[in-house]
Amino acid sequence: MNPIRSNEDHIFRMYMYDYLKKRGLHYTAEVFRMEGQVSSKPPIEINQNRHGFLHDFWKSLHDDLYNPRLKMPPPPSNKVQNVGSKRDTTASQIYRDGYSMQLIGNFKSMNSLSSCDFSSDGKVLASGGFEKKAFICYMDTCEFINTSESHLAPITEVRFQPRTTIFATSSPDKTPRTALFDLVGHKGVVKSLDFHPNEALLCSSDSFDVIEVWDLVKCIRLKNFMAGGQKIRFQPVFGKFLAVANGNVITILDIQTWKGHSKEIRSICWDTQGQRIASVTEDCARVWSIAGRGQYLHEYKANGKRFQSIIFHPRYPNVLVIGAFQNIELWITETEQVYHIPTHTKATVTGLAACAQNQFIASCSSDRTVKIWK
Repeated sequence: MNPIRSNEDHIFRMYMYDYLKKRGLHYTAEVFRMEGQVSSKPPIEINQNRHGFLHDFWKSLHDDLYNPRLKMPPPPSNKVQNVGSKRDTTASQIYRDGYSMQLIGNFKSMNSLSSCDFSSDGKVLASGGFEKKAFICYMDTCEFINTSESHLAPITEVRFQPRTTIFATSSPDKTPRTALFDLVGHKGVVKSLDFHPNEALLCSSDSFDVIEVWDLVKCIRLKNFMAGGQKIRFQPVFGKFLAVANGNVITILDIQTWKGHSKEIRSICWDTQGQRIASVTEDCARVWSIAGRGQYLHEYKANGKRFQSIIFHPRYPNVLVIGAFQNIELWITETEQVYHIPTHTKATVTGLAACAQNQFIASCSSDRTVKIWK
C-alpha cells in the first residue's frame, strides 16, 4: 500500500468525521469513526472551522450546481402552483437549498400532548395535554418533570410570559392557570390564551366566544368582550393588536376581519416583527399581512395531509413550519417549495413552538412525545 495515499485517506476520514459531527449527525459520525478507524485526536486546524472543514466545499459546490436562488426567479403569484411536483423529502435537497431541520432531542410524556411553548431564552419548554399537568423539559440538562399543579380536565394550550419563566395553561375546567394563581371567571371551556408582550396582561378565550382580560399584578379581571377565540395571539414586539381566530375567520381587533378559509382555523401565529400572520386549517395554510386589507399573500393546499399547527421558522423569516399527520412540512414561500420531514409515527403534530434565542423548534404530538429540532 502506498503510505502517502494511506495517510491522505486517513486525513480525509478525519475531516469527514468532523463534518458529520458538526452538522449534528452524531450517531452517523460515531458509526463512521468506528468503521473508518478515525483518530480521536484530529489535527488542530480542523477545529478552526466551526461548521467543519467540508462545509464550505459542499456549500460552494451545491450553490454552483443546484441552488435555485441563483436562477431566474418564478413570476410573482399569490397562490402556490404545482406544489406537489416540487416536493423533495431528502435531507440532501434541504441542505442544498440552504435550509435544514434536524432532530436533536426527544422527551416522552405519560399522555397525549396538544400544545407546547418555549420560554423566551429557550431554556425551558412547557407542554400540555391529557395529563392535566404541564410537562416541563429543561434544554440545558435534558431533564423533564410534571408540575405539581393540576387542572380538572386536559390542558388545551400552554403559553409563556415573555422574558420570564412563568407560563399559563388553559383547560375545559373553565380556569386559566399560572404557577401563582388560578383565574376564575370563565363560564365555558377555555380554549386559548396569550400574554401581552410588554404589559402584565393575559387574555383568555372560551367556548362562549368571550375573551377575558386579566391584570396579572392585581390578579383581577379587567374586562371581557365578545369576539370569539378558537385561538388568540398578541402581536409581538408592540402588542397593539390581538389576532383572534374563530371558525373560518381571523379578526385583528380594532382593524379588520379577514374571511377566506373554508374550514375552521386550527392554529395562528405572528412573525417575530408583528407584521404577518400565518393561519392553518386542516386543508390549507395561508400567510397574511396586516397591511394587506384581508388579502392573503401566500397559500399552500394540504392535499389530504390534515394540517393542524403552524409557526414561522426561527431562522428563516420566509419559511413556515406546518404540523400535519405524521409529518412536518417546511413551506418556503419565496420559491413555493415544500419539504416533507417525517416526525411522529402514526400520530398528528398537534403543537409547534419556536424560540428565536436559540433557534430551536419543538413539536408535540398525540403519540405523547415532544421533539426538539434545529
